[in-house]
Amino acid sequence: MMIRDDRATLRAPETLPAHHVEAVTAAVAESQRPATRRAYAAMWRQFREWTKGEGLSSLPAEPLTVAAYLVHRDACGRSASTLAMDLRAIGHHHRAVGLPSPTTSDAVRRTAAGLRNKAVARGRAKPRQARGLTAAHLEAIRETAHLPRSGPSGRTEMPDAARRRGDLDIALIAVMRDALLRRGEATALRWGDVDFRSDGTSRVTIRRSKTSNSSAVLYVGVRATGDLKRIRPEGADPKARVFGFRRGRTASCRIAAAARAAGLGEGFSGHSPRVGMAQDLTASGAGLVAIMVAGRWKSERMPAHYSRKEAVAGGAVARYYG
Repeated sequence: MMIRDDRATLRAPETLPAHHVEAVTAAVAESQRPATRRAYAAMWRQFREWTKGEGLSSLPAEPLTVAAYLVHRDACGRSASTLAMDLRAIGHHHRAVGLPSPTTSDAVRRTAAGLRNKAVARGRAKPRQARGLTAAHLEAIRETAHLPRSGPSGRTEMPDAARRRGDLDIALIAVMRDALLRRGEATALRWGDVDFRSDGTSRVTIRRSKTSNSSAVLYVGVRATGDLKRIRPEGADPKARVFGFRRGRTASCRIAAAARAAGLGEGFSGHSPRVGMAQDLTASGAGLVAIMVAGRWKSERMPAHYSRKEAVAGGAVARYYG
């Protein structure tokens, strides 16, 4: 007789009375706290989605696959403690079906240790805010976004796939900049929220935000509107998500990857387009109040902090020197 659930697999003697079997089953179900079970399930789901996208097996997973996943998660900004939880979740789901855990291999352990050391070094000089993704950065991304990339599995994108991925990355960043969107607002955007205008611009309606439950209508310029039209399917469902994914972390990963591919380095995230537009607006002479309205900030503290270097060019000393 087999006792099996998603946490353990046990073989019971055929003569073991049923009430003992039921008691052991109940004990196995209680071996983890509910919060731990939910966390493991969420992390396992993300691991399976990633391996599917890379054409790799999640169960059983090869040690090198797990190591590559850790590197991917680190590049997306996951903390060392989150990577450790990833390993526990992956190991747990392997052992639950009687398979050896790939997380105990030397390759995985050394990869995890290297990423921990890297995180410690990063922490000493880690910037306090995301790097602003400015108009100049976006132009560099436009020039490189459609170049095929190689994934952790070593496979290189086909040209058509690279073009589609590049179109999506460009539209995501351009719209997030123009509308100063938070990453959660971008992922929640539906095609029914986009109003294309006859002058080539568009308006996007944000139904709710991090700081408000009220809606807001935001301006998107001609070029970013063209980027949106490029990714809009024929007969798009008004309820369909514009960018096709649900998690803000996915937006952060895409933006960070696009910046690296453009040779811009590290430090970019899902907050970077919003920060970069605040910096560009300040450099163009926009006042702090106008920037607060555009970004829907309730306080001047954060936009002033983001654009403090750009604001110096319009300060009293700069005006004195003309």
